[in-house]
Amino acid sequence: MRGRLQSRLLAAFLLVMSLAMPVDGTDSNELVEERDLVLIETTPHDSTAFTQGLEVHGNLIIESTGLYGHSGLRELDPSNGDVLRETVVDEIYFGEGITVFDSTVIMLTWMSGTALIFDLETLSLTGNFSYEGEGWGLCFDGQYLVMSNGSSELAFRDPVTFEMRRSVTVISNDEEIDRLNELECVGSTVYANVWGQDRIIAINSSSGVVEFYVSAASLAADQGHTKNEVLNGIAFDESNGGFWITGKNWTEMYLVSFESNPTDNLNESTEIEEQRVTKVQTFVNYFILGVFFLSIIPIGRRLKHQQPPPPSEIEQSVDVP
Repeated sequence: MRGRLQSRLLAAFLLVMSLAMPVDGTDSNELVEERDLVLIETTPHDSTAFTQGLEVHGNLIIESTGLYGHSGLRELDPSNGDVLRETVVDEIYFGEGITVFDSTVIMLTWMSGTALIFDLETLSLTGNFSYEGEGWGLCFDGQYLVMSNGSSELAFRDPVTFEMRRSVTVISNDEEIDRLNELECVGSTVYANVWGQDRIIAINSSSGVVEFYVSAASLAADQGHTKNEVLNGIAFDESNGGFWITGKNWTEMYLVSFESNPTDNLNESTEIEEQRVTKVQTFVNYFILGVFFLSIIPIGRRLKHQQPPPPSEIEQSVDVP
């Protein structure tokens, strides 16, 4: 009986410890990888442009600008930053992010609940979509229009009807990342500016998990003089293998790449391994302690049974001198 009880206690102890330990050495709170931002090229940018969105189309860059009475759509020459063509929108609209879909450019507006549709060849306004809430960033992933609204949510919309098909919440280190702004879709990854911060995050479009981020602080340090003149604008340039980025009223655009740092990866791997070893050692210590505790139970019971029997009632009545 005692043996069965001891075995059950040991099994229960091992079960509790196995549930307390992770299946592998990975911690769900590991820091997201930071990649290096490598500068490839610099080109002038119109400092009067309150940039809200960038998009590479062929050999040109399409840019949307914001502010009431100053919002518009323009084509830029990436070699020198010259504005080749431009169209303005009604002053009731505050222009936001853009993307190219088929033969159109779709531009969000901030608080009007309206997405404006422009002909790609003429930049003339041809129609619009309606939506609820605010409009911030937009990109096309090959199937859906991916839209941000200043929260931590990305909405995936039908490019023909603009109806929402699904959404994901963007998570980094178990925390939601809000103020998602200008977007760029590249394959299954959505790159996003975070409003008010000098960083770009790479989001898994299926799960919403942030896979890595880059800091553009080194570029932003020489740009912008007010709290509104922040990093905003990211466009993938496949022909050059990089991203064009800029900001609101910045004087330059930058072609950059996002590169993994082997040293950082090695340090991260070393840290993860050290955490794993620590967890294993903690488990072993608890295991040994548990086994020791369970092993002394039978000893205590044997000592108890070896004690002399209590004196009889007669013996207890005898006075001890």
